[in-house]
Amino acid sequence: MSLLYKLITPREFIPLLKQTGANRVIPVDATWYLPNAGRNGKEEFLTQERIPGSIFFDIDGIKDTESPFPHMAPSKETFVKALNQFGILPSDTLVVYDRIGNFSAPRCAWTLALFGHPDVRLLNSFNVYKDLNGPIEQGPVKGLSPYEPTDKYTVSEDLTQDQIVSFDEMTKLVEDGTFASGKIQLFDARSNGRFKGVDPEPRPGLTSGHVPGAQSLPFVGLLDATTKQFPSDPAAMKELVIETISKYNGKTKEQVSKDLAENQIYTMCGTGVTGAIIKTALEHAGYKNIKLYDGSWTEWALRNGNDSPLIAKDL
Repeated sequence: MSLLYKLITPREFIPLLKQTGANRVIPVDATWYLPNAGRNGKEEFLTQERIPGSIFFDIDGIKDTESPFPHMAPSKETFVKALNQFGILPSDTLVVYDRIGNFSAPRCAWTLALFGHPDVRLLNSFNVYKDLNGPIEQGPVKGLSPYEPTDKYTVSEDLTQDQIVSFDEMTKLVEDGTFASGKIQLFDARSNGRFKGVDPEPRPGLTSGHVPGAQSLPFVGLLDATTKQFPSDPAAMKELVIETISKYNGKTKEQVSKDLAENQIYTMCGTGVTGAIIKTALEHAGYKNIKLYDGSWTEWALRNGNDSPLIAKDL
């Protein structure tokens, strides 16, 4: 499978944003914060700053409304309804960003591509865009989209079966030893402390730890510490991915490289947001056919229970 969406540098995006023509270029603000951050991405979009012409994609609103778990992938019907309300057309180029840099934007880009939107790009990153004096719109706006609603949006393909791993499949793969054997490489994007079970989860009452057989791949290790930017060069990204996996899992770089090249790859995190960051990094490093465990640690821990043998800790 080819890349679901492409990275676009701020230098490439700024002139693209100014172009006029039949096909619109629409920025998509997908800013979202962890529950313990005390901030609201939607409220900030409505009252503070944004790229001109942006819509706001609320990952807490455009989701599977039947699931008890946070922002699970929406149904096709929910997705189409939301994009029609935004006034989006299949011909639009959608450039996704978040005001952190690269945090929730990869999750949004993945969701847009999940239902086959033809041209989705991920801005790499908003902080660099601002440093380059990219246009910024200040002050309050009335709604989440400046465009008139439509009924013309259609879904060309539904990739949910190819992209998402279910709880039941995860359980089977743990119990039959697939993850432990390395036949599928499972990477967790949370901090190494949460992965080991020594640091608390940001959601009250949720135990920390990891899925047995998973490997630690903290997403912060794949982004520039200041700009939150991915390496733009695929070779540099690949090198950083291998180095970070090696660092946190006691494996040589040669072994990591071999494992990534030869095996299927799954990613996860706390609730499926930062798992999309490491999925993006792996894909843009050249690895293919990567799946995301959408329910991630929140679903795994809550459905298994704190004392389950399927909750692993490195204490």
